[in-house]
Amino acid sequence: MAVNDTTTIRVSARTRDRLKILAARRGEPAGEVVAKLVNAADEEAMLAEIATGFEKLAHDPAALAAYRAETAEIESAFDAPTPEW
Repeated sequence: MAVNDTTTIRVSARTRDRLKILAARRGEPAGEVVAKLVNAADEEAMLAEIATGFEKLAHDPAALAAYRAETAEIESAFDAPTPEW
């Protein structure tokens, strides 16, 4: 997407006003603030999905054993150990 590609979204007047205040406080254009907020929300959702996956893995003994075996195989190719989960 080109830098100048923009669009319009509808938000409540209250949200618009809060965005304007937040952008002023940050000293950034409102569009940049929105982009950063969307990126942060997307990253948070992705990390939550990963955490959920690890929780499921922790409760599945066969899958956890396979994960640990694969991790040990990968770890053996490096000098530094992988983190304990």
